[in-house]
Amino acid sequence: MNVTDKNTLWPMGRAQRRASKTRTKLLDAALVVFSEVGVDAASIERITDKADVGKGTFYRHFADKHQLLQALIEDALEKLNARIADDTGMSQSLEGLLERLFDEHVEFFSRHMEQYILLFQGRMLIKLGRDADGAIEAPYLRYLDTLEKQIRPFVPAGIESFKMRRLSCAIAGFVFGFFSFGIIGMSREEMVDSIRPLRKAFVDSMARFLAKDNKQEPQ
Repeated sequence: MNVTDKNTLWPMGRAQRRASKTRTKLLDAALVVFSEVGVDAASIERITDKADVGKGTFYRHFADKHQLLQALIEDALEKLNARIADDTGMSQSLEGLLERLFDEHVEFFSRHMEQYILLFQGRMLIKLGRDADGAIEAPYLRYLDTLEKQIRPFVPAGIESFKMRRLSCAIAGFVFGFFSFGIIGMSREEMVDSIRPLRKAFVDSMARFLAKDNKQEPQ
């Protein structure tokens, strides 16, 4: 079977396949190293040793560690976005939608814990002002946009954009926050069981927030 680059419909030649394979090795190695020692402690040398390639090879694919981190975050959030946007069950209520969104996050993060650790670190770098060009933040904003698109059919018409963003941030914060302590010593089954009563309380709280907003008189 011919390998095809995701940015083109033309089959890849031998050199392109080799380059793509090397790039994947670097990404896989960096994901492991970032999750093991953190972004700051992860040196390019450590990543190339893990990938079993030379530093020169690294710089043929990435300008620096920041660009590599950006590529990993984009890939992880693209996969998560695809899951939460695929509403094949056609949620019939806000409660049903939120339950589905939680299920998708729990399933994704519990099966891809290294990606969760990476995304958590990325959020911290943004909060600490370590993303001067906004390259790391951009995929997170697209992720929040995807959440808002899912929520939109279940909120009052004309709701302010800042409230929509608050809702999407609340969902993201709830899931990321839960996993931040759940990964310390819980098994996947324990995390699923532990989050169930918490997410019910969250769903009820969000439903009350929207119901209250819907009853407010137009200004």
